[in-house]
Amino acid sequence: MPGTKLFFYIALCKSAFNMKPVLDAVVKLVNTIVSRGLTQRQFRDFLQSEQSEYSDVLYYTKVKWLSAGCVFERVWQLKDDIVSFFHEKQCSAECEMLEDTEWLPDFAFFTDLLCHMNNLNVKMQGKNQFIDDIWAHLKAFKLKLNLFAGQLAKNDLSHFSRLNSLPSVNKEMLKNYEDGLKKLHFEFERRFQDFSCHSNRIGYFYHAFQRKL
Repeated sequence: MPGTKLFFYIALCKSAFNMKPVLDAVVKLVNTIVSRGLTQRQFRDFLQSEQSEYSDVLYYTKVKWLSAGCVFERVWQLKDDIVSFFHEKQCSAECEMLEDTEWLPDFAFFTDLLCHMNNLNVKMQGKNQFIDDIWAHLKAFKLKLNLFAGQLAKNDLSHFSRLNSLPSVNKEMLKNYEDGLKKLHFEFERRFQDFSCHSNRIGYFYHAFQRKL
């Protein structure tokens, strides 16, 4: 099951949100840096000269969709450095999306959401877990999705720190994010409905096994 959970999560996200435009733009930006040896070396040198906490961007691989969350987070953390680097090289067109006030909210939101999904995955991948533990993580995350949607409806971005760091996000965008989170919650309910149907049996099995230990 651990190997399949990753693919479930990305399928769920894709069914609730249109992430492709943002993902394609981020991947293209990363590839511009890492696929050219000279550019990557220059970028590393630039980060070093700026005394950045990070030494490079991360490479995205479709085989491991979880890498998307890590790549998004790293690009977000380095976005100012990336902009400065390409401006210094007089190639500002390469990073124009990072200065686009209409594109940045989507990037910030998906970075926050993927980080939440990654945290769920880390919990699900923990050692010595019973099916009851996995079900508990899923239930908790579904509650979080409802909480997140409710907070966005009230313009509360406390669980979306990157989105909250932007000067402003228009109400229409927040409504789209809210609706997407509701869809994602629905998809979790639908995809894992078998867990809900057998939750009592799962709990009984877990407690019976614990007694034997």
